[in-house]
Amino acid sequence: MLGRSPHVVAGRSLYTRLVVRVGAVLLVSAAVLLIAIWISTQLAARQAYDRILAGSALQIAENTWYDHGEVNVDVPLAALSMLGTGDHAIYAVFDPRGRVIAGDAEFRPEIPWNELEQGPLLRDGDYLGTPVRMAIIGRRMPVDSPHPWAVIVLAQTNNARMSFAQSLGGKALVVIVAMSALTILAAMFTLYQALAPLKRIEAAIRERDLNDLSPLSLTVPAETHALVSAINAFMERLVVHRATMRRVIGDAAHQLRTPVTALVAQMELLATEPSEEKRQRHLALLRERTRHLGALVNQLINHAMVQHRNDSRLQERIDLADLVRSQMTEVLSNRARTPHDLALDVPPLPCLIQGDPIALGEAIKNILDNALQYGAPGLLHVRLDSDGQRHRLSFIDDGPGIAAEDWERLRKPFAPRGENRMGASLGLSIVEEVMRAHAGEMRFAYLPDGHFAVMLDFPAWQEPA
Repeated sequence: MLGRSPHVVAGRSLYTRLVVRVGAVLLVSAAVLLIAIWISTQLAARQAYDRILAGSALQIAENTWYDHGEVNVDVPLAALSMLGTGDHAIYAVFDPRGRVIAGDAEFRPEIPWNELEQGPLLRDGDYLGTPVRMAIIGRRMPVDSPHPWAVIVLAQTNNARMSFAQSLGGKALVVIVAMSALTILAAMFTLYQALAPLKRIEAAIRERDLNDLSPLSLTVPAETHALVSAINAFMERLVVHRATMRRVIGDAAHQLRTPVTALVAQMELLATEPSEEKRQRHLALLRERTRHLGALVNQLINHAMVQHRNDSRLQERIDLADLVRSQMTEVLSNRARTPHDLALDVPPLPCLIQGDPIALGEAIKNILDNALQYGAPGLLHVRLDSDGQRHRLSFIDDGPGIAAEDWERLRKPFAPRGENRMGASLGLSIVEEVMRAHAGEMRFAYLPDGHFAVMLDFPAWQEPA
């Protein structure tokens, strides 16, 4: 069973987060809807009861007339019965002089004489400390007066309309709460179903064998496709790294088996040899085989390092001239013999490339070591040329060079070159891998003057967009 990574902290459930957020949105929406319905019911109740109140007042106004210098009124019972039960109705009829001729004489609201022509007027008022709603209607009388109106004021307490609004609001609240609960349950179920592909991805990874790094083959929603693609890309990189590790281990085991066996056999011969002269020969051969084994181990380590760094894709901006100068200084300082004709020719302007300075330095060092050890008896020129788009680094020596028929073969690792060379013949294969990782190219050539050249071609640095 896989252990839990200490760098991965389990936070709050994504399902819980979504449910909480969806629930919050639904609750806010329900609250807004409830407020809107409450306001709407209040307005609807107000308008309905205002129409009834105005209609009742009009009935009283229709039964008001002028006769023999007096205003008369006959209040129909139907006008008051229309106002319903649960409320107290108060009315008063005023003549043009403002006297109460019918109704409650104590009910004397302020009369808007100048607005009576507009028709029924609806006002909020007060009767003995109780809020009421009033309908005020004026009926013109045939009199000579600044206010030729008989005024009917009909008032009603607000109990019925408040009860009506509360009844509608309460029913709406029940409906909204029930629908909100059902919606939240439906959302929870929907979210659970929507997140089910993540469970399938988890199960597909958890049930896999530790050695199975093949891509996941799943049909997933578009939103999780990028996640599965990233997982598959990561597993592909793991496959590459594991293959590189196995190849390095296999190469090391294969290449080290023979020299180690020979070294052990040589030591056994040395231990059993009685002759001092032969012991000295065995000892010299043992030193030679030890140096051979050291060179082989060093090349294998460098090869593994270059492969690892190429896979890691460490990219920096590098001045190729500075890199060549530093590598030449390091290599030549460790040499007891150097060619008498030694030159480095670089342009005055920087030749910038993008790459890994350690891997590139190893490649340059391998070419210099080969040139100094197996060629360049008297001449080694390193020249850097650039046309702005590509940079060419040339290593020229006056040694025998490499036969043209071996140029392709020696790009591969462990390709034997004979000539009693120590190591695993990995130098040029390392250079080839580094150049491939840097989108470059390694070429060989014999120059017209007979000198041999190894050329490295690099793309120039491009500023990121």
